[in-house]
Amino acid sequence: MYFGVDIEPYGDDYPGNFIQADLISPFEDTKNPETNLPFSGTIADIAWVSWPCEAYSSLSATHYGSKEEALKQNHRIPDAFREFLLENHAHYVIENVPGATRVGDLDANCRVNGLAFREPYDVTRHFETTFDIPDAYIQGNPDLAIDTRGDQSVTELAEAKDIPEAWSGNKQAVRSAIPWQYVWWVLGHCPALEIPIPKTQNRSVAEWGDGVGQYLRHPDDRLGGTDHGSDDELGDGPRGETI
Repeated sequence: MYFGVDIEPYGDDYPGNFIQADLISPFEDTKNPETNLPFSGTIADIAWVSWPCEAYSSLSATHYGSKEEALKQNHRIPDAFREFLLENHAHYVIENVPGATRVGDLDANCRVNGLAFREPYDVTRHFETTFDIPDAYIQGNPDLAIDTRGDQSVTELAEAKDIPEAWSGNKQAVRSAIPWQYVWWVLGHCPALEIPIPKTQNRSVAEWGDGVGQYLRHPDDRLGGTDHGSDDELGDGPRGETI
């Protein structure tokens, strides 16, 4: 099974179980960190996190007047959140725009773009994972450019990404949606899952230097320091316990 969590009420559109909850504020409360979590004792094979990108987007730097102000005014990826993921999940994936890697908030060990899968768009995304995974990234000029500053139609982009027609009226949703090839590429390399890996023109480009991948976990140590197994049921009891 799988379920999604978001502070916005996406339950009607989400293709699975959905929990509306705030997973950011509890980790920004310095006096009572990690309190009031919406669920506890949840053990999963993997957690996929698409952290809000407003702090790291180039558009935010323009909107707020500088990169520094954009970082100050928006949610950044905290280490406390990583610790929560490490304690409660066998593996995790944190996805974001390249800017999160450049400022050091994302320990990205993989980058993916559409050109690697022979798609007409670039849409580069970086991933921090607890497992080894090569890049799926090809440099080049995409046939389909994305202009977020203008009134560009997103119909072609929606079709290229295989996005449901019902989303076509929401330009931001179409632009920010992660293509299915990216998801399968990343999850297909996770040792906790059995998912086919899509074909790609991939060539590995490791150029982020020392320290990258410090959260890697190997299959024999998938669950880190937890006392749970990957098939434990979801629980609503005290943190760390299942029922």
